[in-house]
Amino acid sequence: MLSPSLLVAHGSRDPRPQQALNQLAKHLGELPGCSLVGTATLELAPLPLHQQIQNFAKLSQSWGYSQVQILPLFLSSGVHVNTDLPEEIAIAQAQIGSEIQLNLLPYFGSKVNRLAPLIATKMATVEIENWILIAHGSRHLEGNQPIEQLATQIGAIPAYWSVTPNLETQIQVLIASGVNRIGIIPYFMFSGGISDAIAQSIKQFSEQFPTVKFDLISPLEIDENLVNLIEDLLL
Repeated sequence: MLSPSLLVAHGSRDPRPQQALNQLAKHLGELPGCSLVGTATLELAPLPLHQQIQNFAKLSQSWGYSQVQILPLFLSSGVHVNTDLPEEIAIAQAQIGSEIQLNLLPYFGSKVNRLAPLIATKMATVEIENWILIAHGSRHLEGNQPIEQLATQIGAIPAYWSVTPNLETQIQVLIASGVNRIGIIPYFMFSGGISDAIAQSIKQFSEQFPTVKFDLISPLEIDENLVNLIEDLLL
């Protein structure tokens, strides 16, 4: 990790995602050979993202650096990744000038071939053959392709929180095929309101389908494997 790194997340009113983001940055900052690591959010922050980027860039410059790498911690390529982030970075770059260069890295969820083994390791801790990978989902053209690719690689079917097919639809598809045990993989960067709602939905499904057993795993917990993966992406 040669350049200062800024981790950019979506932002939430729930304090847990920001706490997890800070924890992730702290772990990365403690790794050998690691330089400055900061955090920023696209929404619900006291300052707009371009101002957060400017502040981090100025801090990096004061430490003697001439480049900053920006890693979007997003899991699908929707409007935020394709439009909002590049626009905010362009504003920040225009305002800080050419003395420090802002480098936008590929978004985290694009690394399907790296994420699949990490999630498969968590899946292997439970003896289940039928899995549903539930992600937020995007209305952006082709935005859900990485989710579908990941689901295929780990042997799951995809479901989405904000677009179709939703979780209930996919559960009913599996039950109709005779499945009586289903694993649910919430594919979200950090725990928060949506992950809570999914857990509550699983309780309701358990009551609605009493002959079916549901198992919920947490694939993207902040552990050594996740930290090491992000470190590799920042090198």
